[in-house]
Amino acid sequence: MDELGPIDLSPLDPERDPERWDLLMEATRLRVAAVLSERAREPDSVRVLSGWARSILAAAAAVLLLLGGAAAALGGHAPGNPSDARRLALLTESSVIHGRAPTGAELMAAVEAGAPR
Repeated sequence: MDELGPIDLSPLDPERDPERWDLLMEATRLRVAAVLSERAREPDSVRVLSGWARSILAAAAAVLLLLGGAAAALGGHAPGNPSDARRLALLTESSVIHGRAPTGAELMAAVEAGAPR
């Protein structure tokens, strides 16, 4: 390494020019606040996907209800024994109405309700 000699760090002393350091600290604080504010406005991937969930669930419920109704009209399952699709559609519709996504346990219970024992 080259010998540089002593390094003068006195320009970094905040007590040497307190007004300059106050301005520097305020400018830094304002820049940090601007960056944090910008990040708060940008939606993250979880927010974007959760915004889609309600629309997707509503569309899925509508399609499943139509398919379930068509199957019943064509002589499918009796009304007392709903098909897997109909149970899932009812669960999805209920979830959409309440503004939440069905849990995995709820979906599994809906499917298993029609499984032969």
